Amino acid sequence: MGTQTSAKSTEEGDQPPSPVPVLLLYNVVEQLEQGEARDLVTDQEVVRTAQCIAEGLRSTGHDVTVAPVRDETDVARAAASADPDNVLAFNLCENLGGRAKDEPKVPALLEQLGFQYTGSPAPTLATCLNKSFTKTHLANYQVPTAPYQVFYHADDPIAVLLPAIVKPQAQDASIGIDRSSVVHDERALRRRVEYILETYRQPALVEAFIVGREFNVGVWGNGVAHTLPLAEIDFSAWPDPYSQVVHFEAKWDEGCAEYQTMNVLCPAQVKPDLAERIHQVALAAYQAMGCRDYARVDLRVKDGVPYVLEVNPNPCLATDGGFANAARVAGFDYAHMAHQIASWAWWRRDKHS
Repeated sequence: MGTQTSAKSTEEGDQPPSPVPVLLLYNVVEQLEQGEARDLVTDQEVVRTAQCIAEGLRSTGHDVTVAPVRDETDVARAAASADPDNVLAFNLCENLGGRAKDEPKVPALLEQLGFQYTGSPAPTLATCLNKSFTKTHLANYQVPTAPYQVFYHADDPIAVLLPAIVKPQAQDASIGIDRSSVVHDERALRRRVEYILETYRQPALVEAFIVGREFNVGVWGNGVAHTLPLAEIDFSAWPDPYSQVVHFEAKWDEGCAEYQTMNVLCPAQVKPDLAERIHQVALAAYQAMGCRDYARVDLRVKDGVPYVLEVNPNPCLATDGGFANAARVAGFDYAHMAHQIASWAWWRRDKHS
């Protein structure tokens, strides 16, 4: 179960299925309804990723139709021109109209229309989008995760231990996280909670800050899932443990010092026993959350215990992103990574037909 994927074949069958026609759906956003104007860069990344995935799939033999999506009407319109019995929907929609909470509507509609699609189903996307729901669900499956508290008002009583990190409850891609997100006292905590409530119009998740090494683990497959080689965030240029945060600018702003110095090391240099624990926790989180085809699990390790920070179903597939890089280390170039994800999804259809 904890073995890293290293060969171009599937556990579910001797060979990946032949290429199939693909309807590739991706979200397009011109204007955000909440948050900071800079957050729009994450949606622009989706457009670039869609182009690269389409090229990769075509190079491996798939006939690909690309369809931009702004709302459910666009999904239905694109689907109307395809045969659900013979076409796979490759779902790259991370929101609808800039609303992250509407991300689950795309797979729900595809399912209603009878399409097989890549990635996780609507209930998994909805649960993983809500960080507190995710943490409660993981705890029910005995998957370690840091203590936390959800704030609905800036003056709610404080129950979580400090220092802590404050995040929007339902955003990904480090949106809403910056250098001020790690708080050490009540005044800073309440100021940061107020920012989340006002700017992102949603509750704030306040999570006990775990000092330790940070890893992300790509997981893919169905039935028997596989972990990709471990990736670690290199914090060596930042000796203060409370500065060791991959915040929004660290992830998206090329001119930012953290962007330039917080490199990702893959494969990570980890002792075998710790690597196995990380793999097992990542697999347990993938399965507990009902992920399908591919996902990424972010963790921090403290006193030898891997704590899950995030479970990212349908994670970013950018050519320079963490999942694609881990797949390359495992032996999959970008095109064959995309083909493999399509193969996992189509295999599910064949298995249940």
